[in-house]
Amino acid sequence: IAASQAPGGRGVACALMAGSALADTFDGRFARRFTRSERQSLIGAETDSLVDALVFGLAPVVVVSRFAGQPGGLAAAAWWCAAFLYLLAVVVRLGFFSVEADHDRFVGLPTPAAALVWSTVLIWPVSQWVAPGVFVACAAAMVWPVRIIRPRGVGLAAFAAWAVGLIVWHLVS
Repeated sequence: IAASQAPGGRGVACALMAGSALADTFDGRFARRFTRSERQSLIGAETDSLVDALVFGLAPVVVVSRFAGQPGGLAAAAWWCAAFLYLLAVVVRLGFFSVEADHDRFVGLPTPAAALVWSTVLIWPVSQWVAPGVFVACAAAMVWPVRIIRPRGVGLAAFAAWAVGLIVWHLVS
């Protein structure tokens, strides 16, 4: 969030969103390498969800609000309602993930993928009218009751390559 406020911060903020998605992809694998009690594991899972809500929910809203023009009047209310809907969908999505027993599949678009969508969209200038549409589309995709198989192998490599490509794009351009 702070990166977006600095001069030239758009690229850094978008690269950090993509980097966060990449880190989130592998943080569970890293955490499982350490011996922890059941309570510590539960606290770790809850902390992860809280951080995900901030990084993949709040941060994209703040970054987009900084770089997408915002309309005035009634259109501004619609813009912020769409942003709130997105943030609400992130929290609901993470809540369902926390209680879901089947962690080999996702129900709805994972929140790191939504952040990558934003990092991709922000390659180009985003108008005040496009941003609410992307907020609503991502929100709907996150809570849509479709099962998505957790990527492994080539799928995981493609997801990681998407994130790395965005990091490079935003830092170089």
